[in-house]
Amino acid sequence: MSPRIRSSDIDRLHRAKEILLQDLENPPSLLELARLVGLNDYKLKSGFRQLFGTTVFGYLYQQRMKQAHELLQSSEANVTEIANQVGYTSLSAFSNAFKKFYGISPSQVRTVDLQRSDAE
Repeated sequence: MSPRIRSSDIDRLHRAKEILLQDLENPPSLLELARLVGLNDYKLKSGFRQLFGTTVFGYLYQQRMKQAHELLQSSEANVTEIANQVGYTSLSAFSNAFKKFYGISPSQVRTVDLQRSDAE
């Protein structure tokens, strides 16, 4: 059984989550994030997993993919620009991560959306 998380640490873990969401493109390192919220890296890693059910970087990955999907559907930016906006400098790394997460490529999201709007 995992040790209980102190309420003051819960607040810090929520703050860590907010910090990650504020800058998906350039998130702080794990040690920097721990310092920003006043926890050591062990408490940050274990508490984050216990509270949110995923690792710090697993959460960051999920949020990047969700934002990328939203941008693909709602903006005119090209896939490379969207990849950069969510923190990927390599288009192929972004495309591979996106396909792993959603099961389709980023360009297929646009194709599916175009087919839907044509049908309406």
